[in-house]
Amino acid sequence: MSFLHPSKADPNDSAAAFAEYAGSSDWAYVHIGQFLGTLLVVITLVALSRPLSRQPGLAGALATVGAVTAVLVAAVFAVQMAVDGVALKGAIDTWSRASTAAERATAFQVAEGIRWVEKSLSSFFHLVNGLTLLSLGLSVALGRGRRRWLGWVGAVSGVGFLAGSLVVARTGFSAEANRLLLPSLLLSAIFVLGSAVAMWRRSVPSG
Repeated sequence: MSFLHPSKADPNDSAAAFAEYAGSSDWAYVHIGQFLGTLLVVITLVALSRPLSRQPGLAGALATVGAVTAVLVAAVFAVQMAVDGVALKGAIDTWSRASTAAERATAFQVAEGIRWVEKSLSSFFHLVNGLTLLSLGLSVALGRGRRRWLGWVGAVSGVGFLAGSLVVARTGFSAEANRLLLPSLLLSAIFVLGSAVAMWRRSVPSG
């Protein structure tokens, strides 16, 4: 879905970004798709937490924490996609159709306010996502499984998202934030896909 999202303009340059977004005809569908994709990842993380939570001691407790925060990931992202995919686009369309300079300035300020609501939600999305990956990653790393290295990958990814959430809160959708979030996203993909493959292999009876 991210490949279908207009992304040529600097997302922190609101005037340029809004002008690009105004021309998108499938904006809402892209954001619904982004939410559904994230929901699938959350379902995978919750499924991973179930067997991990049966481990004794700290490893099991961390998995339980990860399951709770994973649900929060879906909840926060749902609100963010509603703000970005519906409210922001409506404000941008009003701005782009304004007939006078005064109306255009007012509409732009409304859209800019909604944009900062989106940025704040993005910050908290990365925060709960980081807590989820850190908790589940440590649960795997400290547990009794054979792929403990995969847990450390998840934990490092979680730390990166936690740091990225602070940068987004301070600078918005900046290049500085991307330098933290993009590597974290790659590590999280390795952790989620690796964990999903491991769960599938355990579920298949040996012949």
